[in-house]
Amino acid sequence: MLVMLFTGATPAPAQSLEDRSFADLMKLDAGQVYGAAERLQPVTEAPASVSFITADEIARFGYRTLADVLRAVRGMYVTDNRNFSLLGTRGFGNPGDYNSRILLLINGHRVNDNVFGQAEIGAEFGLDAAMFERVEIIRGPASSLYGDSAFFAVVNVITRSGASLEGGAATLETGTLGTRLARGSVGHRAANGLDLAVSGTYESSDGVDRLYFPAFDGPETNNGIAEGIDGERVKQFYSRLSFRDLTVTGAYGTRNREVPTASVGTLFNFQDPPEQTTDRHTLLHGEYVRAFNGTRVTMRASYDRFSYEGTYPFAHPADGHPVISKDFVVGARWSASVGMTRAFAGQQTVRAGVEFIDNVRQDQWGYFDDPSTLVLDLNRSSRQHAIYVQDEIRLSGHFLVNAGLRYDGYEDLKRITPRAALIFMPSPTQSFKYLYGNAFRAPSAYELNSFYFGDGVSGLIEETIDTHEVVWERYTNDWLRTSVSAYWYRADRLITELFDPTTLLGVTYVNQGEVRAKGFEFEAQMRLLGRAQAWLNYALQNAVDQETQQELANSPRHLAKFRLSVPGPAAESFISFEGQMLSRRRTVSGSEVGTAGIVNVSYLQPLGRSFELFAGVRNLFDAEYEDPVSSRHRQDAILQNGRTARVGLRVTLWN
Repeated sequence: MLVMLFTGATPAPAQSLEDRSFADLMKLDAGQVYGAAERLQPVTEAPASVSFITADEIARFGYRTLADVLRAVRGMYVTDNRNFSLLGTRGFGNPGDYNSRILLLINGHRVNDNVFGQAEIGAEFGLDAAMFERVEIIRGPASSLYGDSAFFAVVNVITRSGASLEGGAATLETGTLGTRLARGSVGHRAANGLDLAVSGTYESSDGVDRLYFPAFDGPETNNGIAEGIDGERVKQFYSRLSFRDLTVTGAYGTRNREVPTASVGTLFNFQDPPEQTTDRHTLLHGEYVRAFNGTRVTMRASYDRFSYEGTYPFAHPADGHPVISKDFVVGARWSASVGMTRAFAGQQTVRAGVEFIDNVRQDQWGYFDDPSTLVLDLNRSSRQHAIYVQDEIRLSGHFLVNAGLRYDGYEDLKRITPRAALIFMPSPTQSFKYLYGNAFRAPSAYELNSFYFGDGVSGLIEETIDTHEVVWERYTNDWLRTSVSAYWYRADRLITELFDPTTLLGVTYVNQGEVRAKGFEFEAQMRLLGRAQAWLNYALQNAVDQETQQELANSPRHLAKFRLSVPGPAAESFISFEGQMLSRRRTVSGSEVGTAGIVNVSYLQPLGRSFELFAGVRNLFDAEYEDPVSSRHRQDAILQNGRTARVGLRVTLWN
């Protein structure tokens, strides 16, 4: 569960923050947000409803991936199909989507890939959660600032600096399901300001040894039991170098996942080789921030590379003998941007910028082996450019008006997107907001693959959404932080997968979906006696398909979550409890899965000055629950893991 962190102090005025570099964000508490307007500002003044989670919370609650973090966030939920983690928010979590309606950032830099448009949030994300300084969740459309995919929300992962790590450490973990983890990290900030952080992680899991799937319950498919094909292997590397006004971040992550579900019609329980996927992410990002005569200038340049490899065993249509299909995707892009922020007389702050993206590779190919037969060889590239402006005017001591506009130019698409906010602040610790946003999502290179989906996909156009939201936020003295919001949105021309027997994969994509939704969200954080803290959030949501007048598949009406962290029996130790509940959800076939409710518990205890012990149990009461999955599975829903446990030791080598 994630709610906004109470800072224990009144948020500082935005004007005092204008000349700070982006790296200064590492030193600030969660009462400030960067990603809502691409500049640092108090949460109460941000043109969005924002939540946070910090490195301290990640450690206390034992979060291992970004998906773990987002499972805890108000109004968000994660579906696991035993291959990828798929994010739902504000009632929209269509099974089979690629997380392409959420924009994922690392230190303000876009990391959605340029083939699927996917924001990968599980172990496939490629970055160890232990290297998160904090995570900002910025709700609502933000295409006026970020362009494509900033549809429902923006998730900004801010990574740790050398000053944050300050020293060398090694971590070893083990757990149920054959889980093993080793991590080494080092960080230091020198007296001359040079800051360096480096980390490497290896993790593996054997997974559940025997998984039962009723949809395959027959003698020819091992009575529905998949044996020994649920494993995962993860390797991650992270580095960050900062000196004066320049920061360079590098990351590489690879994840190999065995898939036991026999998706897309593959052979069930086939072992040699099993169905499996491999994802690789490479990031090199440089940022230079400098103030010139009162204007804060941000210059960025980056290189991103994403690759995907899928191994799929099928039965040959002629004689049934196994054939192996290999699918490959490589996406690579260069990007550069310049942004400027300046405060003018009359308490006006303007942010403007330009962005250029060169998608040098958006390649897809595949073949069958034995004999080797090339099936697909699609090489694609494209370019994008954008220009935007954001203007904030303080009309009086109590009113803020924020408006933004962005133009995005693609080779086959031109789009202008607006955003506006009216914020009333009766005091520095309280605000009332009316927020309006428009956003778009362009068709992905994968959806435009006419070889797979037929010539009709060449006519796909962008999806759009309009959202209206009212928000109330308040700090109460030094012990309570609360937020309440209500929203309404209309998402139109949604790119929808339809059955089409004339295409190679038997499906195609069309612009025909329309969804209208409304909802209410509440969250609170309380500082209790001593060092105890409690978080609580609840979301009521109703998202309806306008063609069928039915609630969307995988759209729970109610989400309720709590967290409690209290001092443990030993000095400086903590025991942390977490509970999550999702109400019933429809599947794509129209059936239902029951309410999902789990409880997690974690324990963190220092052992002297150099050691730290941590342990955790997920799904403490071994509850059985399922997640709905896409029509690419024979199953309607897939059973999730029962009780699992981990224990580990962190050793500080020097500090």
